[in-house]
Amino acid sequence: MEIIFSIRLIRFDRNLTARLIKKYLNNNQQGFTLVELIVVVVIIGILSSIAVPSFQNASKKARQRGVAAQISTYIKGAQAFYSEYGSPIRNAGDLSQFVDVIECRYHLINLCKGQANNHRNMGQSFAGSKAWNSTSGMYSIRMRGSNNSQFKLVALPQRQDSRSSILSDEDYGVSGCFNYSTGATRVVIWDQIGYRSVKDINC
Repeated sequence: MEIIFSIRLIRFDRNLTARLIKKYLNNNQQGFTLVELIVVVVIIGILSSIAVPSFQNASKKARQRGVAAQISTYIKGAQAFYSEYGSPIRNAGDLSQFVDVIECRYHLINLCKGQANNHRNMGQSFAGSKAWNSTSGMYSIRMRGSNNSQFKLVALPQRQDSRSSILSDEDYGVSGCFNYSTGATRVVIWDQIGYRSVKDINC
C-alpha cells in the first residue's frame, strides 16, 4: 500500500513540475512588441506635457496668493494709520507703525527662504522708501500711483535667474488700493501673466 501511494505521489509531483515549467518557463511566450512599447512611451509623454505645465502654473498661483496676503496686510496697516493720524501713507516708515514691513534683501527665493539674516525691517532701515521686496524675494512691492486720496500698491514679479532686480514676464502680479475718503479697499489678483499686466487700480 505504501509503495502504491509513493508511486502515485511521485507521478503527481512530476506532473505538477511539468505544468509549472510549461506555464512559467516556456521560452515561446510572447512579450511586448516594439509598437506597443512606443505607444506606451507616447502616452506617458502626452500626460507629462499636460501635467508639468499645470503643476508649474499651480506653484505660480500659490506664490501670487502669498503676496496678495501681504498686500492685504499693508492695506489694513494703511487703514489703521489713516484712522490714527488722518493723513495718507507716504512711505514704508509710516506703514511700519502698524504692520511689519519686512523685505528680503535679495531677489531670489533660494536666498530668502529660511534665511533670517537676509531679511530686514524697511520701517527701520529705509523708512523713506516707497518700494521693497516681498518676504519671499519673488516680488517687488511698490507704492506706485499712491496719492492724497488713495493708497495704492502693486506687487510685480521678479525673475529668479540672476541677482539683479529684473521684472518677470513669467509670473502673475497683484494690485491693491485703499480709498481714504470712502474707506473702500480692493485687492486684484491678475490672471494675465507678466509684470506688464499689473495695473494701478482705483477703489
